[in-house]
Amino acid sequence: MEEPHTETEFQRAGLARTALAALRADYPGLSWHTLGGHFREAAPFWETVGATVPGGYSQRPPCPHIETG
Repeated sequence: MEEPHTETEFQRAGLARTALAALRADYPGLSWHTLGGHFREAAPFWETVGATVPGGYSQRPPCPHIETG
């Protein structure tokens, strides 16, 4: 299972979407990178929560200062 994740009983309740919206509101212009890839099953989630985010949420190469090896 991908970490972090939302426990099954709380999925589709808007918790992660709300948390991401709060982060964007508190830190406008901030971008971040998760080092793990996202499961294919999570694609609908990222499409939904990224629908109102300029540029959406998509996998991009890590920042140059991040070591991935």
